[in-house]
Amino acid sequence: MPTSATTPVTSTGCLYPAFKEWQVIVDALAAGEQSLLLRKGGIAEGRGGFDPERAERFWLFPTQFHVQREKTKAGLAQRLNSVSGEPLDTQVTLTAYAEVSHRQFLSDWSTIAALDPFHGWTEATVREKYDWGQPSGLHALVVRVHRLNTPITLERTPAMAGCKSWIGLAEGFEFHSSVPVVPKRVLTELLAALGR
Repeated sequence: MPTSATTPVTSTGCLYPAFKEWQVIVDALAAGEQSLLLRKGGIAEGRGGFDPERAERFWLFPTQFHVQREKTKAGLAQRLNSVSGEPLDTQVTLTAYAEVSHRQFLSDWSTIAALDPFHGWTEATVREKYDWGQPSGLHALVVRVHRLNTPITLERTPAMAGCKSWIGLAEGFEFHSSVPVVPKRVLTELLAALGR
């Protein structure tokens, strides 16, 4: 169970951290096609920006973003069944959670550019996020993803909305069987690309 240092606690008990990411990227992570998350921060996160140390383990919470088709590589964009921009579903399905193997803030563009094989964003999308706000750069999270044997469907709530990276969910990881989707050697290759 997560500690109160890494997850919020409410009157109903402990909430488990969930990382909000575009549906197409979550699908790629759950399929074992990538093990890298890049993030600058959500608008609602304010001056402090993205907190990369919020959790060591977290749900991958899929979001609908109306331009994710244009901002992801062609192979991933083809996975989208419909054009976003339509009203959000009243439910969300969780298929995986992630454990952080390494985190690092990258300010050198050449290092970020070398990570292109490891994520699903277009170069233009990465550059846009790199340049947004100060300082220039991106947080990189190398994650080992665990795909659930049986997906979980939750009702959407107002607390899940908004342009923020982290939310809390009452659903615990330990209650759901899962399998890791990427061998550790793949993570080793990614860490080598980060100079680790």
